[in-house]
Amino acid sequence: MQQLAAATIRAPSAERCAAGLLAAVPHIMRFIRCQMGRHRRAELTVPQFRALVFLSLNDEASLSAMAEHLGLSLPAASRLVALLVKRGLMRRRVRLTDRRCVRLSLTGRGQAVFRAALKATEVALARRFKVLSAGERGVVSEAMDVLARVFSPEGGEGRPEE
Repeated sequence: MQQLAAATIRAPSAERCAAGLLAAVPHIMRFIRCQMGRHRRAELTVPQFRALVFLSLNDEASLSAMAEHLGLSLPAASRLVALLVKRGLMRRRVRLTDRRCVRLSLTGRGQAVFRAALKATEVALARRFKVLSAGERGVVSEAMDVLARVFSPEGGEGRPEE
């Protein structure tokens, strides 16, 4: 906690915080993507697994939102979804009032596949954090709480894209 107190005294600028975050996040995301990929089920392609990850965070998402997230055209996303539905990992619902509006969600099996990969990734991250001192882990934990608050939909000022 001394590090946190020292960081408070130095009061880095918002720009320095932004630069530090932009420098660290790519390394962290590469590690997470690698771990999630290692623990995905062998019969899933990376885009199919990313679709499960997306729906785990965005239940009842539209096909358009998923296509945009995955960087796929609507027809390609629709084919991907059809395959995942056939495998019992995803549910596709069409609104009765507007058949063009498709809502997607994970099935219980799809959730289990995602949760297993997430748990294995959490274990790998925890192994990395074990090399830190208790104080450093406290700083990381506190920083994650602050970042979660700042970047939550309710936390930041303005819209997320600002």
